Amino acid sequence: MLALVVLVFGWQTLTQLPVEVLPDMTKPTVTLLTEAPGLAPEEVETLVTQPLESAIQGVGGLDRLRSNSDVGLSLVFAEFGWGTDIYRARQLVQERIQSVLSALPEEAKPGLTPVSSLMGEILLVGLRSQDGKIAPVDLRTLADWTIKRRLQSIRGVAEVLTIGGGVKQIQVQPIPNRLAAFGLTFAEVEAAVSKSAGNATSGYLQAGPREIMVRNLGMTTRLEDIAKTVIKIVDDRPVLISDVAEVKNAVQPMRGDASVNGTMGVVLSIDKAPGYDTLLLTRSIEAALIELRPTLPAGVTAEILFRQGDFIEHAIGNLKEAIRDGAIMVAIILFLFLLNFRTTAITLMAMPLSFAVTILIFKAFGVSVNSMTLGGLAVAIGMVVDDAIVDVENVWRRLRESRSDPQPRSMLEVIASASAEVRNSILYATVLIILVFLPLLGLEGIEGRLFTPIAIATITSMAASFIVSLTVIPVLCSLFLKPKIGVHSDGVLVRCMKWAVRHTFLRAALGAPMFVLAFAGILLIGSFMLYPMMGKEFLPAFNEGSATISLASAPGTSLAQSNEIGEVGTRLLRSIPEVKSVGRRAGRAEKDDHVMPVSVNEFDVEFFEGGRSREIVFAEIRTLLKTIPGTFLNVGQPISHRLSHMLSGVSAKIAVKIFGPDLSVLREKGAQVRDLAKKIPGLTDVNLEAQVPIPQIKIEINRERALAYGVQPGALNEQVSTLLGGKTLAELREGQRTIDLVMRLPESSRNSPEKIGELLIETNSGQRIPLRLVAEIREGKGPNVINREDTLRRIVIGANTSDRNLESLVQQWQSLVQEQVILPEGYFLRFEGEFQAQQAATQRITFYFSLVLIAVAVLLYSYFRSLSLALQVMLNIPLALMGGLALTWILINNISIATIVGFIAVGGVAARNGIMMIGHYLHLIEHEGEGFTRQMIVRGTLERLVPVLMTALSAGIALIPLLLAAHEPGKEILHPVAVVIVGGLVSSTLLDLMVTPAVFYLFGQKAALRYIQTQPQNP
Repeated sequence: MLALVVLVFGWQTLTQLPVEVLPDMTKPTVTLLTEAPGLAPEEVETLVTQPLESAIQGVGGLDRLRSNSDVGLSLVFAEFGWGTDIYRARQLVQERIQSVLSALPEEAKPGLTPVSSLMGEILLVGLRSQDGKIAPVDLRTLADWTIKRRLQSIRGVAEVLTIGGGVKQIQVQPIPNRLAAFGLTFAEVEAAVSKSAGNATSGYLQAGPREIMVRNLGMTTRLEDIAKTVIKIVDDRPVLISDVAEVKNAVQPMRGDASVNGTMGVVLSIDKAPGYDTLLLTRSIEAALIELRPTLPAGVTAEILFRQGDFIEHAIGNLKEAIRDGAIMVAIILFLFLLNFRTTAITLMAMPLSFAVTILIFKAFGVSVNSMTLGGLAVAIGMVVDDAIVDVENVWRRLRESRSDPQPRSMLEVIASASAEVRNSILYATVLIILVFLPLLGLEGIEGRLFTPIAIATITSMAASFIVSLTVIPVLCSLFLKPKIGVHSDGVLVRCMKWAVRHTFLRAALGAPMFVLAFAGILLIGSFMLYPMMGKEFLPAFNEGSATISLASAPGTSLAQSNEIGEVGTRLLRSIPEVKSVGRRAGRAEKDDHVMPVSVNEFDVEFFEGGRSREIVFAEIRTLLKTIPGTFLNVGQPISHRLSHMLSGVSAKIAVKIFGPDLSVLREKGAQVRDLAKKIPGLTDVNLEAQVPIPQIKIEINRERALAYGVQPGALNEQVSTLLGGKTLAELREGQRTIDLVMRLPESSRNSPEKIGELLIETNSGQRIPLRLVAEIREGKGPNVINREDTLRRIVIGANTSDRNLESLVQQWQSLVQEQVILPEGYFLRFEGEFQAQQAATQRITFYFSLVLIAVAVLLYSYFRSLSLALQVMLNIPLALMGGLALTWILINNISIATIVGFIAVGGVAARNGIMMIGHYLHLIEHEGEGFTRQMIVRGTLERLVPVLMTALSAGIALIPLLLAAHEPGKEILHPVAVVIVGGLVSSTLLDLMVTPAVFYLFGQKAALRYIQTQPQNP
């Protein structure tokens, strides 16, 4: 009854757990965003970024401090150690920056971006007018004030960012010559514009028993109303704003734009808060979009350009299929060996019961359902029945033997003794498997977040399986197993296998044991020689069904030119048959911490299901887009893109960071490192971070001339800043929407250095003089962006790989850099990225696994009371590793963290079989009256043949769905695990049938007799 309750609650809990594509791998990061309109990157770095860095540096738990000083924008990323409470980290940062707020420029107001996760961007929605009747700026207004507000009201949505179209403004554009003609100053125009619209209140009137509010209504967004505002009375004639300025609708200076499937429009990026179910939240957002659809203007469509839920649904669906198919295969194997429906059904009950307990534990500890937790269950599906297999097989065999006896014992007595016979072996075998998975719990960083759920799922399900085998399985056996009276024999399959093993493996093992050991040693050496020949990578590539493509033009490219280049790229991408949709974003959105210069186009490409393979499509994308001259291309996938960015701060697998004070030296040395990388076959998308000089117009005041004309430098800068960059004078309201009222010179008066030089500047004496008389106006160059890390300037060279041997490529690159790049004093470089994480994870796993091997040896010694017998069991581990290495070399030819996880898993399963085999040899000597003879070894091996083969086959065959699906979503990262386990099980099982009997025959007699003597004697 209790088991039934557990099953029901487990199923119910499974339907309620949040579903994600991967475990949450977000490193606690506090992002400080500061808009500093009009400031160049040098001023942003000096006046904003450096003070904020100084305040934050030294906060407790801070791991890394990165910053970007862009045009009018400062971004500071404070990365904290894993496990840090993000809200406490935000509080600490907020407290630290209070001390420097007063030192920042007046217009610079830092703020923290919302808390989001690494996989937080769950949807991209494109808004466009299919017939072109709605202008992009009106689409932006619709997106900001209708769609964005509706979506942000949904619980779980952290942020909605909009890009494209431009934010609507009303601009008053004064004409300097007209101002001079009327004798007006800019200050007078500014004051009049500020007072041209606005509401106020005059309190209340007391009208007898009533109280009436008095409102002064002057708010308007009508251009003609603003234009008719009086500035001043000159010669009894009112001078209006329209007399000296143009009033028109415009957009605020744009640092980004967007298009949707080749039509200029708006793209909304929707980020979720951590801890929310992506699929449920996505469905809520989609329902809200459907609700909004009737309210959209005619011809306007909201199209989904990227949906993370698609990958989640495919990945989770594929893994559920793998678990289902694996369970079916395990059931078939069990039935073929047992040839009894009841024993098969009883054994299979361990599967749902163990998983139900695992799911309940997931719920208790807040673990989500994702590809890694399901992957852990898929890996364990064949192993959770192992305990039940051994127990049921032994009970069934002993019941048949008892029924064949002239004086059969009672059924309960037989079941109790048969279960007790294998209980110690099952216990130690289960503890051993749990031990070998413990190193995964010691992993840190991304790899820890990825593979810890596999370890938790496997350890939990194995522990649950052991409890089920001790409690539920014997009860079910007593209820349903009733062998008939008479002589019972094995099935045809089992008889054939026993005959084959007796006449091949056992004949070789006992007839020529030294030859068998030498043969196994040669195979072991040969397999280990394969390891250096294989490539090394951090993680297998995901197959996400979408692509993130970056197309960078030369720094300094205007937004208009970048849009033209981007639309060419869009047309080329849409010519590919597999492409479903293309969303394009140039530059960055307002308040966006994903800093991209306007010269960079980022394409979000969705693909139709089916069609050509990902590699072929990506190759065609590279071929087509490389035909656009003067651009640099980077092709990746959304999740992979974000993983790389989190590891090194850049969106590439390998990142070389050069640190130093001078940007020109950094660029020079960066170019040398980049050129060396281009010589290495296998490195692709090699890119030097675009920290390069871009055109600037520099206005430098001549102080002697300024003194002669009575011009104060600060006042002059303020005038020029207002006229060229614009100044917001009021915030107008149109219903619930706000529109900035801005004063700024018309484009025709500020589009060249010559026209800027003719700009009339007001002096303290009331004169108007051309700016060129008191300032030098010249074209120059300055950095487009300044990137810093841990308070040092740095430049990055990024690269991806077409060859999966990541480690080898990095070593080649490192060698070339050491030989040919000489860094000046005060400069240094380091290599970072996926390879670094792969090396660190490998070293950590190796260290922890070494400790576990010692613990396993101690465990086995405590069981057998013999070091010799413990080492004989542990021989199965290298026997398994050789098969895992061989099959990995044949199918993948690459070693990743996922491969190492497979080695851990298969080592535990292989050692488990050794315990069962040697444990039964000892049982025959101690309880069955057998001596240490060849016959005893033959008998013990054949009696354990069925459970050993059943456990190995069930564990291996359950992974066939993962083995045959290398590139299906959700299975990519588990495919190497399955390859290693299947290969290892084949080699360890086949060789175990020769090596274990041979080693026990050669070296086990003294240890066995000593073991028997140490056991307590039954009265």
